[in-house]
Amino acid sequence: MPIRRLDDQLISQIAAGEVVERPASIVKELMENSLDAGAGWIHVTIEHGGLRRIVVADDGNGIARDDLGLAVARHATSKIDSLDALESVASLGFRGEALASIASVSQLTLTSRAVDADRAYAITPATSAEPRPAALDRGTRVEVRELFARIPARRKFLRAPATEFAHIRKAFNQLALSRFDIGFVLHHDGTEVARIAPAHGPDAMQQRVDKLIGGAFGDHAVAVDEQAAGMRLSGWIAMPGFSRGQADRQYSYVNHRPIRDKVFNHGVRLAYRDLLHNQRHPAYVLYLTLDARQVDVNAHPAKAEVRFRESRLVHDFVFRSVGRALAAVEAKPHAAREVELPVSTAAAPAADQSAAASRAPVQHAFDTQAQTSAFAGIAQTRAAYEFQMPAMPAAASAPASAVADVAAVEQGDDVPALGYALAQLHDIYILAQNKGGLVLVDMHAAHERVLYERLKQEYAAGQIQSKHLLMPETLSLSEQEAAAVETHAEALAAVGLEITRAGPTSGHLRAVPALLANEDYVALAYDMVGELGEGLRGPQGVRDRIDDVLADMGCKAAVKAGRRLTLTEMNALLRDMEHTDRAGHCNHGRPSWVQVDMAGLDRLFMRGK
Repeated sequence: MPIRRLDDQLISQIAAGEVVERPASIVKELMENSLDAGAGWIHVTIEHGGLRRIVVADDGNGIARDDLGLAVARHATSKIDSLDALESVASLGFRGEALASIASVSQLTLTSRAVDADRAYAITPATSAEPRPAALDRGTRVEVRELFARIPARRKFLRAPATEFAHIRKAFNQLALSRFDIGFVLHHDGTEVARIAPAHGPDAMQQRVDKLIGGAFGDHAVAVDEQAAGMRLSGWIAMPGFSRGQADRQYSYVNHRPIRDKVFNHGVRLAYRDLLHNQRHPAYVLYLTLDARQVDVNAHPAKAEVRFRESRLVHDFVFRSVGRALAAVEAKPHAAREVELPVSTAAAPAADQSAAASRAPVQHAFDTQAQTSAFAGIAQTRAAYEFQMPAMPAAASAPASAVADVAAVEQGDDVPALGYALAQLHDIYILAQNKGGLVLVDMHAAHERVLYERLKQEYAAGQIQSKHLLMPETLSLSEQEAAAVETHAEALAAVGLEITRAGPTSGHLRAVPALLANEDYVALAYDMVGELGEGLRGPQGVRDRIDDVLADMGCKAAVKAGRRLTLTEMNALLRDMEHTDRAGHCNHGRPSWVQVDMAGLDRLFMRGK
């Protein structure tokens, strides 16, 4: 075929493929226009999952009659007028493509009344380019009908109305979380699905977050508010126990713009590294504000991705800010959480059954003092912190010191945060008494965290001890991996691995970390060389892999369910927990201990009623 110019309609329809993926894309673009127009309320009406009709109306500044034609023209906008303006975009929209693209794949009607106009005007590009008088009190109303009706090939790729509305609801929630000072209303097929009033003040903002995210996010969330280097990170993050199997409750914003950014997300993920299993995802709502000139918002056709000019600075700031918030909540008591206490009521009278349904507050944190002392050697560390516990006879009585410890609690003497052990339940849980009431500890989860943190301290204390192999292991590598072995030799040596290149596609593993000498170190070497060969975070990728191995070792070495502990051993574990960072959760994010206060116990047994 000869080369020829495409007509304007076809150009617009092709361009629409970048902007209009599905009905949710239209809702997002139109709501962003309303936000840019200074709306106080935004009303969204959906019919048949957006396939039949979409209406977005606002009470913003509106569009003048003479500008309505330009509003639906390609590459026409009021938001930028120069390259300098493009490099410091503060609005959500700026490309001037949204309305034109939507109009090319649907029947669009734009009605608007400017703030200083005496009446409203409307325009329907498919039928007439001339504005006509219309009825509208103020603001702008955009109606979109029969999406992709003129492009059947595009329409057949859309899903069922229920699925499309689920995407719309997600986009609606995402934008409702971007601006707390604005009200939002959503209707679907004649039913009001959501009405969200403007939120002023921390409590109202928290209520909006809880309402839109759901799933008890607010019960597990802690606030983040950090400032440094001209940046501010604020919002909420969920404790590790509220982790998800998929990344469906992660909302990130840059200067009020919803984004998907690998740098930002990795910074958050790294902060949870020691608290979540690799296959679990944290939940969060986070807002990053910085100079608009430090972020390029013109990096994606749908404006969903951005580029930071100082990506490493942003990454480290997000990582440290989230890490500090997590460390703070692990290091001191926080607000009590309501949980259902499981109580057997099979033989209980009716009054006791109702009491069993009462709820008692539970806390997951305590005062800690960070321990940074080094240990003599890796092998010594491993031996020193593996429990060597003989079975305790069933009839053994508590030693006098343990009885004195419990008496100290009763007398109100200086009592540690986790108190003193009373007994062991089913050789799984430790029951302890402190000033607040009853403490329940999952001994395996708690010991796992203690071991892991101490193993990490050994690495941080200095050079990692290596063990040379009697016979080098030959590694079969790709050319890229073999080159990475030479390039990153120092990074590998820093974590105790000595690997030399033996040929174009092979290497020799000569030394391994002493702590891992009895583990599958060949698999570890392959994993690390593979990550380096793919350029995955360089030395940080190696350290991440080491941390994974240490976490697994802590899990394997920790005391197991079914192991009988003496009161002395139980108290020793409690004291270790009080002096271990992040001891409120195991390496996989499970809580390691909870506390039921006296008021909760009194409610459970209906004391005083």
